[in-house]
Amino acid sequence: MESVGKRMVEAAQKAVPSVPTKEAHERVKAGEEIVILDVREPDEWANGHIEGATLLARGRIEGRIEELVPDKSTCIIAH
Repeated sequence: MESVGKRMVEAAQKAVPSVPTKEAHERVKAGEEIVILDVREPDEWANGHIEGATLLARGRIEGRIEELVPDKSTCIIAH
């Protein structure tokens, strides 16, 4: 039997588009308003991160996303 978690992941993968790295870089360079969220843990962030990205570990997304990105039409790239 398929787990609820697996079904949720599969549904999210179908609903949320994937953006190739090169395309994301080109869109940022072109000045498109994009929020890059680094969803790794703080120690991973400390070892290096994308310039301009915002650290928001996966476990905190639900509690802070509306605060960090109030405009629901903003493109968000999670890394």
